[in-house]
Amino acid sequence: MQEAPTPISATQKRGAIVYYFVLLLLFVGAIWATAAVATPILSSGELTGSTSGGLRGAFTAFGEGVQHHVATTIGRLLLQIVVILSVARGVGWLFARLGQPTVIGEIIAGILLGPSLLGMVAPDVSAWLFPEESIVNIELLSQFGLILFMFTIGMELRIADIKAQARNSIIISQSGIFIPFILGLLLSIVTYERYAAEVAFFPLALFIGISMSITAFPVLARIVQERNMSRTYLGKLTLNTAAAGDIMAWLMLAAIMAITQSGSVASAFFNFLFLLLYMGLAFGVLRPLFSLIGRMYNKEELLGKGLVGIIFILLLLSAYLTEILSMHALFGAFIFGLIMPEDVKFRHVMTEKVEDVSLNIFLPLFFVSSGLRTELGLINSGELWLLLLLFVLVAVVGKAGGTYVAARVCGIDQKDSLYLGAYMNTRGLMELVVLKIGLDMGVLPPVFFAILVLMTLVTTVMTTPIIHLIDYLFLHFHRPTKEAVARLSHRILIAFGRPETGALLLRLARQLFPDEKLSSGVSLLHVTMSNNVNVINEETFFADNFHPALREARHLGFSVEPIYRVSDQVTSEIIDQANLPHHSFLLVGAGLSLSSEERDRNVVSYRMLLQKRWRKFSITSPEVLLNARTLFNDKMTRFAEETNCSLGVFVDRHFGSLKRVLLLAKDATDREVLLPLARHLSKAHNASIAILPLSLGENAPALDLGPVPEEANLLTSGDGVGVLRGYDFLFISYDTWGLLTEVRPEILQELPSTLIVRSLERSADPLAIPATKNMFE
Repeated sequence: MQEAPTPISATQKRGAIVYYFVLLLLFVGAIWATAAVATPILSSGELTGSTSGGLRGAFTAFGEGVQHHVATTIGRLLLQIVVILSVARGVGWLFARLGQPTVIGEIIAGILLGPSLLGMVAPDVSAWLFPEESIVNIELLSQFGLILFMFTIGMELRIADIKAQARNSIIISQSGIFIPFILGLLLSIVTYERYAAEVAFFPLALFIGISMSITAFPVLARIVQERNMSRTYLGKLTLNTAAAGDIMAWLMLAAIMAITQSGSVASAFFNFLFLLLYMGLAFGVLRPLFSLIGRMYNKEELLGKGLVGIIFILLLLSAYLTEILSMHALFGAFIFGLIMPEDVKFRHVMTEKVEDVSLNIFLPLFFVSSGLRTELGLINSGELWLLLLLFVLVAVVGKAGGTYVAARVCGIDQKDSLYLGAYMNTRGLMELVVLKIGLDMGVLPPVFFAILVLMTLVTTVMTTPIIHLIDYLFLHFHRPTKEAVARLSHRILIAFGRPETGALLLRLARQLFPDEKLSSGVSLLHVTMSNNVNVINEETFFADNFHPALREARHLGFSVEPIYRVSDQVTSEIIDQANLPHHSFLLVGAGLSLSSEERDRNVVSYRMLLQKRWRKFSITSPEVLLNARTLFNDKMTRFAEETNCSLGVFVDRHFGSLKRVLLLAKDATDREVLLPLARHLSKAHNASIAILPLSLGENAPALDLGPVPEEANLLTSGDGVGVLRGYDFLFISYDTWGLLTEVRPEILQELPSTLIVRSLERSADPLAIPATKNMFE
C-alpha cells in the first residue's frame, strides 16, 4: 500500500516560490553576462553585426531568416503538405456534400494543384510552390504512404469471407477482369500507331488492359456502407467479388510489371520463380505464424510496440523484396496485409495504427504527385475528346457488362446483377495507383495517362447516379405489395448510442408494450458518427455496440433487427429511419442533459460554463437553462418535430424494480395517451398507478382529466411536484413536459425514471400508425 504524501506547510510553499524566482534570476543573469561580457572578450564583433541599424536592421535580419527557412527543403515541404492537405480536405468535403466519394474530390484537388489549373492560371505561384526539384520529395513520401495504404487494403480483404461465397465471387470477379482486359487489348491495337507509337506496344497493351479491369475496393466499400448494405447478401457478395478481383488484378499487375521491366515473358521466368518462392513463404510460413499471434494478441494493450515494430519491419521487407523482383513495392505491401491474422480485433488494432496517417496525410500527397503529372491540356482536340469517350465506353461496357453477364450466369436475379455491374465499375484510387506505375515506368504516354485519369474519374463518379437510376426503375416497376408492408407494420424503432443504453431501452420496450405490438419485432438502430469507417472497423463497431442489446433480446425471447449506419449526420439518420412506413414508435434515451451519470453531468456543467464564458448563447438566468428546449437539446427537439411516428424519450434514473408509477397529465388527452403504457409497465412490476393533474401555479386550477379508471389513484394538484419523490417511474407527454419545465423547473431535481411521450395521433394507442404512413393511399 502506498503511503499518503506528507502535507506541505504554507512556509514550505513560500520557500519553494522564493527558490524558483532566485533560480530564474540566476538563469537570466548568466545569459546576459555571457552575451554582454564574455562574448566581446572571446569573440569580438560576433553579435554586433546582427544589431547594426537598430530595430529596422534587426527586423531586416529577421525577414531574411524567414525567407531562408521558407526556401529550405523541409520548410518548402511542410508548406506544400499544408497546402495539399487543406485543398484536398476542402474539395473532398465538397464532393461528399454532392453525394460523391471523398476520394474523387481529393483526386480532383491533386489535378487542380497541377499544370491543368494552377500551372495554367498562376504559373509563377505554381513554380514557386512546386519547383521541379521539390517534386521528388513529395513522390517519395507519397510512395511510402501508398505502402502503408496497400497494407491496410490487404487487411480489409479477408480470404475467409471470399471462401464463403467462393464460386460466385471468383467467377464474377474474373469475368469482370478478363472481358475488359481483352477489350483493352483490342483498344490498344486500334489506337497505338496514331497516338502512342513512341512507346513499346506490348507493355502499353498490357497496361491498358489492366487499367480497364481494376475495381477500387476502398471506394466501393464506402459506397456499400453508405447504402447500408454491408450486412446484406448483395453487400457481402459485392465486397467479396471486389476483394477477389483486387487480388487477381494485383497478381496480374505484378506479372505485367515483371514482363515489362524484363523485356519478355522468357526473361521474366526467374522473376516469377522467385515470386512463387516469396508467396510460398508468405502464405505457408508467415500466415500460420501470424494466425497464432492474432489469437494471442487481439487487444491493443497486448499489441505492444515491440510486436508492432516487427510487423512494420516485415512489411517494409516484403515491399523491398517485390520491388527488387520488378513487381513494385506496393504489391509486397498488399500481400503482407493479406497474410495478417483473420482475427477482426487484431486487424482493427493494426488498422487504427496505420490508416489515419496514410489516409489523411500521405494519400493526398499521392494525389498531388499524380496531378502534377496530369496534363489535361494535352487533350486539346475534338478527336482526343472522342478518344476519351471511346475509352470510357470500353471501360464501362467491359467492366459493368462483363460483371452483369457473369452474375446472370451464376443465377443472380436481374436487379442484383445490375447493381453488381454498377459497383464493379468503380475505379477510383486503385486505378490511379496503377496508372501512376505505368507512367513512372514510361509505358503510358502523357496523353494516354491524362485520358485514363479522366476515365477513372468519370467511371467512379457515375457509380452513384447509376445505382440511383436502378433504384428508381425497380421501385417504379416493382412496388412492394400492401401485404409486404403490413407484415412490417407497428414496428418499434430503438435508437441508442452507448451499448448499455440499447439493452436498457429494449428491456423498457418489453415492459411497455403488449406482445401483439411486439410481434413484428423491434428495430435496433446505432449510428457511428463518421463518414469514413473501413470494413474492419465497421464489423468491430457493430459487434461492440450491439452485443449487449442482442444478448438482452435473446434473454427476453423476441426478435430484433439490428440496423447499423455510418453517418456524420446522426440525428438526420435516426429521423430518416423513424419515418420509414413500418416504424410507428421511436424510443430513444434523453441524452447527456438529463442523465444521472456523474460523467454526463460533468460534461453538461462544463458546457454551461463555456456558454456563459463565451457568451455564444443568450443566457439571462439559470432558470433559462432548464427549459424544455435546452434540456431536450436540438437533437431531441428535432425528433419531436420531424418524425412522423410516436416518440418516447426515456430519462434513466437507475431504472429497475418499480412499486409506484405516476402519470402527470394536464388534460384528458394526456391521460388517454399515457395510461395504456402505464398499465403495461405496472403489470410487469405489479406496481400501483397514480394520476397527478398538472398545476401551473398555486392558484391555477387543473383541467378536467375525465373519468379515471378504477386501478388508478387520482391525486390532488395541491400535492405539488414534491410528490415525485415517492414514485419510481413517471409518464408525461412532450407538450406537458415543455410547459412544466418552463414554469416549474424545480421538478428536474425530483425526477424518477421518466418516459416523455409524443403521440402523433393523440389517441389512446401511441403505436397507432398515422394515415400519412400508408404509402398506398
